[in-house]
Amino acid sequence: MSLSIKKTIVLWYTLWMVMLASLIILLLISGSSFLVERRSRMLLSEIVHDAADDIEIEDGEVEIDEDIKAFDEGVYISIYDEDGAIIFGRVPTSLSAVPSTGGMIESVESDYGAWYVYDVEQAVSETSVIRVRGVMRVQDMSMFLSFMEISAFIIVPLLAVLSSLGGFIIVSRSFRPAERVIITAGRIASGKDLSKRIGLGKGNGEIHQMAAAFDRMLSRLEEAFEKERQFSDDASHELRTPISVILAECGYARTHLDDREKMEESISAIENQASRMSRLISMLLSIARSDKGTLQPILSDVDVSELGQIVLETMEEKAADKDVRLLSEIEPSVHARADQDMLMAIMINLITNAINYNKKGGWCRLSVKEDGKDVIIDVNDSGIGISEKDMGRIWDRFFQADPARSGGGAGLGLPIVSILTQCHGGSVSAESREGEGSRFSVRIPKNP
Repeated sequence: MSLSIKKTIVLWYTLWMVMLASLIILLLISGSSFLVERRSRMLLSEIVHDAADDIEIEDGEVEIDEDIKAFDEGVYISIYDEDGAIIFGRVPTSLSAVPSTGGMIESVESDYGAWYVYDVEQAVSETSVIRVRGVMRVQDMSMFLSFMEISAFIIVPLLAVLSSLGGFIIVSRSFRPAERVIITAGRIASGKDLSKRIGLGKGNGEIHQMAAAFDRMLSRLEEAFEKERQFSDDASHELRTPISVILAECGYARTHLDDREKMEESISAIENQASRMSRLISMLLSIARSDKGTLQPILSDVDVSELGQIVLETMEEKAADKDVRLLSEIEPSVHARADQDMLMAIMINLITNAINYNKKGGWCRLSVKEDGKDVIIDVNDSGIGISEKDMGRIWDRFFQADPARSGGGAGLGLPIVSILTQCHGGSVSAESREGEGSRFSVRIPKNP
């Protein structure tokens, strides 16, 4: 049976408090006994030595000072001559026959309990000595120990109850935000509504940080699902249009089987729409492979300068139809280790975009040059430009600032440029002013 985190913390907290209280009581008992014994021995030794110091010996005679007391602070003082006869003081009767302790404090049992006995010898002459004895009852710790035992039996269970109750209250208050996280997460999971948030607010605690991370994760998931949904809708829409045209042309051709001219018109329209679908599917496959991380360039030594000239020649007819002049600033012999087809797709997409969104009589310039270890491909135009509100979305899939000028495109040209550039370990940037034109700059390493 597994316990919840809350119960586990309360249990361990209670056990720790009980162990700590038991240890403290044990230390009090043992420490008190040690301190009482040490103090008794020190007091006995001190009083005996003071008494011995107050004894004066003149011409072999012993003179006992009046300051010496036979009973002082619980210590019996007695003085014996060399024959063992008592000449001063008194001792408990049961201890009168105890032999000399030889300068050591001894513990002696009697009929009336335990006693500490301490003897100090002092020379009277060269042949005789006197003995000063101190006797002190060993303090009875049984009452103290009994009191501590009773206290332990009362305090430890009471402490266990109070610790459990206090720990439960503290842990419950501390885990209240976590319960809110669990409840909200459950609602999100059951309702499939990614727009909900935990919303614990500001806080430096671990649970607040976890809730904030959870909210950020939900935001990213919501954004990703929204983009996926939008992508699916846009892809379906883009594919539906050419399919509808193809089906319509097929029906039209079937009704004009005897008219060669109309048949050729229908076949041409079907071919155009099929080509459009082929390009769209190819782009979608590239995007899907990029998302999966399986889109890899086939690297070889590419003459980027020559490739740029080929692309310009390929785009001349399209530019002429739109009344746009193609210009070039291509440095000779610019080479890079890259995927030739991907580089060509990058240039074609950028130039196509520049032609479609240009003005009549406008221009489009392709620039290829080296910059240290990189190759720079720039496409500038004198077109209509991009508004500030649209600049942040030009890399979004299927986004078209002005669909009427897209030339039948699906809004995938710039996203494909970004994907293919990243495949080479490069970067792409855009600058534009509405009504004045745009500039797209691709930077790729010569040796990725």
